[in-house]
Amino acid sequence: MGDRKIQPNVITYNSLIYGLCTSSSRNKAMMLLHEMADRKIMPDKFTYSILVDSFCKEGNVLGAKVILKMMIQRGLIPHVIIYNSLMDGYSLRSQVDKARKLFDSMANLDDALALFQVIESRLKCDVVGYNILMDGLWKAGREKEAREMFSRLSRENCLQPDTRTYNITINGLCRQRFVDEAYELFRKMEAEDSCVPDNCSYNVIIHGFLRHKDPLEAMDLILEMVSKGFSADATTMSLLLEMLPKNQLDHPILQKLLNSPDTKSHKIGSSGLSAAATQGTC
Repeated sequence: MGDRKIQPNVITYNSLIYGLCTSSSRNKAMMLLHEMADRKIMPDKFTYSILVDSFCKEGNVLGAKVILKMMIQRGLIPHVIIYNSLMDGYSLRSQVDKARKLFDSMANLDDALALFQVIESRLKCDVVGYNILMDGLWKAGREKEAREMFSRLSRENCLQPDTRTYNITINGLCRQRFVDEAYELFRKMEAEDSCVPDNCSYNVIIHGFLRHKDPLEAMDLILEMVSKGFSADATTMSLLLEMLPKNQLDHPILQKLLNSPDTKSHKIGSSGLSAAATQGTC
C-alpha cells in the first residue's frame, strides 16, 4: 500500500485485519494493529471487536482481555458485542464464575440486559443475575421490564426467587406506589416460596406504608417486626420521627423500637427523640 502511495485508513486496516483473523492468521493481524500505531492511524471499536472475537473463538480469553485493555486505554468504551465475544470465550472454557463477574461489572443497563440474554442461552444462569438486573430496572423506573423478569425467573428457568428477589421487587413496587400489591407479595414470599422475610423485608414494606398509605396501618407491621427480633433501619426511624410533630404516630411504638436489639436503631431513635423534645414536640 505504501509503495503505491495509497494512504490506508482505519476502514482499510479493519478489512485486512478481519480477513486475516478469519483465515487463522491472527499474528499477522496483530502486526497490522501495531502498524496502525506506527502510521498514527487510530484503531476504532470495530478494530478491537474483530481481534477480541478472534481470540475468544479460540477460547483465549486472556488474549482478548489484553486487547480490551488496549481499547479502554485509548478511551474507547467497550460495547455489548465485545462482551458477547468474551462470554463466548468463557463459555468455551466453562468459566461460569468469570462470566458472572463480567456481567456484574457492566455499568450500562441495556448492555447488561443484552448480555444477560447471552448468559441465559449459553450458560447456567442463577438467581443472582436476575436480582442484579431487576434492581437496576426498578431503579431506572422500567417497571414493566422488571415485572417481566420477576415472572420469567421461575416460569422459564426453574429457579426459585430468594429473599433478595422479593425485597427488590417489594421495594420497586412501593416506589411506584403499588403498596397494596407489595404487601400481598410480602405475605406471599413465605407462604408460597418459603422465603422468610428478613430485616430488610420488613423495613422496605414499612417504608412503603409510611410514605404512601395511612402511617397508622404500618403499626402492626412494626410491632410484628420487633416481635421477630428485627429492628428499624435509619430510614424507618427517620420517617417515624418526621411524623411525631404531626401527631400521626404514638410514642409507645417508638419505645418498642428503642428497646429493639439493634443498638444502631437505638442510637438513631434516641437522638431523634432528643431533637423532638428540644423542639417541644415530645
